[in-house]
Amino acid sequence: MRKSNLVQGVAAIAIVAGFTPVAAQAQTAEETAPQASANDAGDDIVVTARRRTESLTDVPIAITALSSETIQDRGLASVDAVAQLTPGLQFDKGASPADIRPSLRGISLIEGRSNVAIIVDGIDVTGVSLNTTVGGSGSQTAAALMDLERIEVVKGPQTVYFGRSAFAGAIQFISKNPEFTTGGSVSGAVGNYDRRELAAHITGPVIGDTVAAKLSATYRNFGGFYNNPGNHQGLGASEVWGVGGSVLVESGPFEGKFSLNYVDEHVTPSAAYVIERPDISLTGVNVIDEDLFDPSQVGISSHMDYKGNVSETWRGIANMSLDLGGGLSLASVTGINKVGSTIQFDFDTKRDNVPSGTALPGGLLNCLPGVCVGIAEFDTDLQQLSQELRLSYDSDNLRLLIGGYIFDENYEELDYTRFIGSQAFVTETRDGITPRPSRLNTNTYSVFGSVDADVLPGLTLTGELRFNHEIIRAEAATGFNILFQTGSTDITFRGKETFDSWLPRVNAKLAITDDINLYGSIAKGAKPGGFNVGQVRDELRPFGQETVWTYELGTKGRIGGRLISFDASFYYSDWRDVQVTTICYGTASPFGPEAQCPDATAVSLNYIINADKAEVKGAEIGVVVRPADALTLTFNYAYADSTFVDFAARDVYPAPAGTDRQFGGNRMPLVPKHSLSGSIRVEQPVTSDASAFVELSGRYRSSRYARFDNRVMLASKTVADAQFGFKGDDWTALFFVDNIFNELTPDFARYYGNFNPSRPNGEFIAAPAKRAFGLRFSKDF
Repeated sequence: MRKSNLVQGVAAIAIVAGFTPVAAQAQTAEETAPQASANDAGDDIVVTARRRTESLTDVPIAITALSSETIQDRGLASVDAVAQLTPGLQFDKGASPADIRPSLRGISLIEGRSNVAIIVDGIDVTGVSLNTTVGGSGSQTAAALMDLERIEVVKGPQTVYFGRSAFAGAIQFISKNPEFTTGGSVSGAVGNYDRRELAAHITGPVIGDTVAAKLSATYRNFGGFYNNPGNHQGLGASEVWGVGGSVLVESGPFEGKFSLNYVDEHVTPSAAYVIERPDISLTGVNVIDEDLFDPSQVGISSHMDYKGNVSETWRGIANMSLDLGGGLSLASVTGINKVGSTIQFDFDTKRDNVPSGTALPGGLLNCLPGVCVGIAEFDTDLQQLSQELRLSYDSDNLRLLIGGYIFDENYEELDYTRFIGSQAFVTETRDGITPRPSRLNTNTYSVFGSVDADVLPGLTLTGELRFNHEIIRAEAATGFNILFQTGSTDITFRGKETFDSWLPRVNAKLAITDDINLYGSIAKGAKPGGFNVGQVRDELRPFGQETVWTYELGTKGRIGGRLISFDASFYYSDWRDVQVTTICYGTASPFGPEAQCPDATAVSLNYIINADKAEVKGAEIGVVVRPADALTLTFNYAYADSTFVDFAARDVYPAPAGTDRQFGGNRMPLVPKHSLSGSIRVEQPVTSDASAFVELSGRYRSSRYARFDNRVMLASKTVADAQFGFKGDDWTALFFVDNIFNELTPDFARYYGNFNPSRPNGEFIAAPAKRAFGLRFSKDF
């Protein structure tokens, strides 16, 4: 029997270790933030999570910071790659590339707006989705970025500085500034599974010491870990290319950075398959582990090459600041983010290419009891405009900030989902298919401010407050039958709701010594409600705003100069009106129709409800130890006990339709109680200007449940990686191996049976990443 427990994970990581420490990377401040000077210890990262430059050790917030060197050595280009380096951060992908579910510190997501904000150079680019069939919170092309200075994972509610989306925290991507010294860089990688990566950047002055510019380009190709048996299409493959540029203007008291980027991304359908759950008893738990996973079952229909997700992203950002003198400064951040995409994947998940079924009057074909060939296809368009204005004052003992924010988001989905053969004109193409529209518009108006004062020697108190006024509008066509392509595609539902929230945060920091700090904070987060735009009853369409109060105590510091760096925190989150996704059986289901969706023409559909209360009890610790100049050891651990306290709702399959149940005491979906990582790095000079290094690393997560009913459990998982190579002052060449032992425990599962009635107890199993290896290089000039 396969071992899968915390003791095994700790033992494995003690031998082979994990990635980036929560406390800090072993990089100098000059390496990670050239605009800031190094401290006496010479090893502290500079962060900007509070809209000003601060030492990572001094800032009284739990932050994981990844330096430019780490980003380059690891080839980081996606949010899920960042999650692998950050215990407590989960980033799950489901049935489509837009079906993503980020969670942080036990605040999980099944569907709807993300709980974790994605911030790029100060603007919120977090995705959104109205997909009532598959779920997730929208595509995240924001991570396919170029020439990053730093990545900051900021934990806990951060709405004062990061706005509406930072309910559980934020992931902030900070790009490098253009430089007034001519230079550039090139980096790349080659490896198995057709891995090819290349990025280049060039920078230099344009007008003396006033204007500098930078041009960047990147290309990434990955063939996917799995091939579709019928047509050998790579599943989970990707091809990304992008170009961008930025201009830095420094003239007296004015500084402005203006950037424009374009990213073209193509991700093929996910590698996955559907199994029949072995245990369909009311209280049984199905464990999905490496023994259960069967790679030979991975595949989809092969009558066509499904597109997956094809997207284009345009992003323009203007960051400006003006020094008004006397400690006063004015800052402005203007952003536009536009993402257009086509999402297409195999809806029924079967490999069969020819529809069959029972002929019905009028030339219809009821293919549901037999073999369907279903194509899920959506065109999506996301446009986000934002403007933030801040006035700040900074003196030796007092720092003040006041600001305002406006955000306008327009999102549209055009649904072309169809079943081949259900009508004579329904084929592989869109010909003759009228799309069903769904739209979401969000307007946010905010004012915010903070006071940060050194009230006593070593004691700093901070008070922050933000007021959000949000208007949510939604509309959708709900009277169409996708099974038979009949009915109206006219808009039949329109809704509008307003959500107001006062979001305070108070913080105290006490300097025990020059190198050790204690801090405590109380913060509130809020995520607005919205509308279910599927074919549910009208009274079930609106769902409410959720809130969380988080109480935290922590410490950060260094012992013995560079010998030990550490941080630790303990927190409790009181989470109310939790937005939870459930399902409803429609008219085409053997279990429906249910009273909640009596007119739903689908087999099943997702919709969001509110659970009364949940809570999270958590702790995190990160340690970096440097017992010798050549040796660095890191260890990170995150604990999150995330559970429902009061949640009375309808049960889901295999419970009889309409069965009510109290889910209080159940664990939150997709949240492991334990996650940890560690690393052992040895670096030794081999010549006067070059050194050799070896790094062994590993990460572990404990088991977690796939859904709120706790009937499906994803087994624990331990993954080991390695890299070794050579580096000089301006170059690095290394060989890497990811997932050394080819650990194939699946990372994600979801209920999928009602999309395929011949498997009414089906479970969608996402195929895990296999062992991969390759060469990576970088050169600055």
